[in-house]
Amino acid sequence: MNIISRAEWGARRPRSRSTVTWGRRTEFIVHYSEGPTTQSVRSIQDFHMGTRGWSDIGYNFLVDVHGRIYAGRGWLVVGAHAPGHNTSGIGVCMIGQDGDATPAATRSIRALYDEACRRAGRNLAKLGHRDVYATSCPGDQLYAWVRAGMPAEKEKEDDDMPDYVSVGMNARQDLPPGEWVTVNWGKEYADSAHHHWDKGGPSFIIGPARYALTANVQIEGLAPGTELQARVIEHAESGSDIATGPLAEYVASNGAAFLHYNVAADMVPKGYRVRFQIVQYGSKTGRITDGSAKGLVWST
Repeated sequence: MNIISRAEWGARRPRSRSTVTWGRRTEFIVHYSEGPTTQSVRSIQDFHMGTRGWSDIGYNFLVDVHGRIYAGRGWLVVGAHAPGHNTSGIGVCMIGQDGDATPAATRSIRALYDEACRRAGRNLAKLGHRDVYATSCPGDQLYAWVRAGMPAEKEKEDDDMPDYVSVGMNARQDLPPGEWVTVNWGKEYADSAHHHWDKGGPSFIIGPARYALTANVQIEGLAPGTELQARVIEHAESGSDIATGPLAEYVASNGAAFLHYNVAADMVPKGYRVRFQIVQYGSKTGRITDGSAKGLVWST
């Protein structure tokens, strides 16, 4: 079971924390965020800490509709998700509203339940938030699944829908001669699975994953005949290690160049992020004036 760490989703430091032993954990409580499935975990934490005034994000774990699991407070930190049950209960939140639960999401919630029982050395009570507090949470759809015993639906072998990422530039970039420049994607048009992490920057696909992508950029200020190259790189999240992808070559005309770059299929390993780079071999600095990129991503 892969759990996205707090560092990976950009968590703030908690103001304080209290821990509990497995001997006091007796319940597993399912919630929903009652927001869009595109909510980032960081936005939920900001709401809990800023508007609610809590010390940290309220849940112990969160799950998105793609089945990705995010660390909240963790296994043995007292939560803030169900008054009177924060010590006894592990709170797990599905990011979404009533009707948004997917087989991928429920499989991940069930995997967390099974792991909690393994760590506790016994079965925990399966509860919805409304079982312990006057609320409609976790919605009728998810609550019916909890009441049915949280059955684990087997993953379909042909369930291979990719995540979609669409980003663009929001500022021009200099392109000096002979220097690989990483394009910065400051606009985000679509990224429900948070590969771009809703905060801009050069990375727009995270591993481990299979992916296909296209990038289109406009470059001005180059002499006609100036040669250019483009490539993708897979950049390590920690350290400076990179792996280079397919290389494409272009020639500027009339002082401008329009680059269309395509990767039909590739893989990026865990701990690496995909970025897009350009180099030109003229005699003066050009400018990357506009650009966009789109990707299809199958997380592995």
